[in-house]
Amino acid sequence: MHALLASLLILAAGEPVAPAPLPDAEVVRHLNPAELAEWYNSMRINALGESRIKAGQSIMATSTAASVATNGLKSGGLSETPEQIKTRAQKIIDEGTTQVRRVAPSLARLRLVAAQRVAEMTKPIEFASALTAVSPAVGLDAAVARLHKQASDLGYPSAHLLGALRVSSAGLERPATLTDALRAAWSRQAGVPLAAAPSEGYAYVPAAPPAAPALAKGIKPATAAKQLAVLWAEQYALTADGSQALLFLRLADAHSFQLVASELVFIDQRAGATPAVCAYVLRDDRSFVPRLTQGGAPWVFGFERDSQPIGSALLAHLCLAQTKLSIAADAYAVIVAGGGPAGGVVGARWRATVAEAPAGTLAFRVEGVPEGGAAVPVGLLTVRVGPPAAK
Repeated sequence: MHALLASLLILAAGEPVAPAPLPDAEVVRHLNPAELAEWYNSMRINALGESRIKAGQSIMATSTAASVATNGLKSGGLSETPEQIKTRAQKIIDEGTTQVRRVAPSLARLRLVAAQRVAEMTKPIEFASALTAVSPAVGLDAAVARLHKQASDLGYPSAHLLGALRVSSAGLERPATLTDALRAAWSRQAGVPLAAAPSEGYAYVPAAPPAAPALAKGIKPATAAKQLAVLWAEQYALTADGSQALLFLRLADAHSFQLVASELVFIDQRAGATPAVCAYVLRDDRSFVPRLTQGGAPWVFGFERDSQPIGSALLAHLCLAQTKLSIAADAYAVIVAGGGPAGGVVGARWRATVAEAPAGTLAFRVEGVPEGGAAVPVGLLTVRVGPPAAK
């Protein structure tokens, strides 16, 4: 209790709290080349010093006892007296202690530098956004305009519209009305036209690498990136009656079958209702997402089968809108158009499970699950619908 009170007083006084120490094996992973050279040189000197201290202590313990047992001087006067042995041993111990003390400040500083960098890398971070409710028609037109521009800027000559899915209290549906509305809204935009749909309809056709999957038996797979875009809509009800919902428009590359763009609107079908706001926040407790995006090839994420639909949909959008993480799109294509099975290669999967939350708020406990590894806790994703914040 006293220790806790002391720590709180330090925080209240504004004193910096030292980061948690790291094992030396971890320290070297967070030092730059110049610091590493200093670290290894200091560790070498420290090891030599510790070795001399142990040698001196050994001489002090064993040789003194031996000298006393033999009762001092021997023939020729070559044996040391106990005092001489003690003096020699102490000199060795002092030399070793000097070496250890000389490099102790350097090692302490480098350990602190590494610990501070890890603390900075793993500090909590939030990905947040807020959406004001709009009518379905207005929201769809606005989202289509933004997504169409992205398709044009990315250089896609055309796009296939797979369809739409809707998740509500009624379960999973594939509403033709939403597909038709999306087709009409897209067709009103100039450039990046919709490709002709196959007469037999779309159905995901998996293929063995390096070939890409196909969108139907009658459609040849793309042979390179940005040859063809794949488009669909997802709608997730936020209320039991479906009057408020999140509408996502997705764009994927037909060759990599990874998402390349995502648009989101909050739609409200309640006539005459005060415009509501949907705010969503992913609190990443240890900067899990930023650390995944640092250097190397971008991670490709899928979703665990037990991941909740709304949580999964928002995580996919966050990855596209606010991070450099990639999302595999083949599972979506199978859900929207049928066919399969999905066979995209992913490095890890998201899992969003329902957590307790106040009324008017949805909460999901988020984990990242590396392929073949254990789940890593990431943080809490919350979705809150309410009136606009007072200015």
